Amino acid sequence: MLQKYKKITTQILYIALVILAFLFADSWCLPLKTIKDEIEFYAPIHMSNKGHKTLLGYSYITKKNIKFSTQEIFIKENDIIIEESYILKNITSVKTQTKDYSEKLMSGFNGMNLYLAIGLVISIVISLLSLKFDKNLTENGFQNIIIFNSFLVLVALYLGMIYS
Repeated sequence: MLQKYKKITTQILYIALVILAFLFADSWCLPLKTIKDEIEFYAPIHMSNKGHKTLLGYSYITKKNIKFSTQEIFIKENDIIIEESYILKNITSVKTQTKDYSEKLMSGFNGMNLYLAIGLVISIVISLLSLKFDKNLTENGFQNIIIFNSFLVLVALYLGMIYS
């Protein structure tokens, strides 16, 4: 299995690394678009645990149909200024006249998704180095590389769907 699928696994990991590099570049290296907007709708995000509801944050929709979520904090003002990436439309900053809520963003490439992406980059780099330089890599080790990276991707996609 190792010799049969090593090349395709390496190629998939390189493609994933390029995609993540593109996401990072879109959010932090390329210029951002500033949008003045108003909050039109909001809803709390709850997590149920054995009959108890825990407030995770709030989900918002603006008049220009921009969607974002904040962690545990409610934006009281309607007029907001949003910074959005040009290519993927990722919300990187939300501010009002009096307060900056950027640190509390959960949606897009922020919050837990950011930490998962960083973890995935580290895992991919370690996996690629293992595939390239570890001459004693076992079948089990190879399967662990595939399963762990797949798990991180699935969790990131799931959280991206919940908080978007």
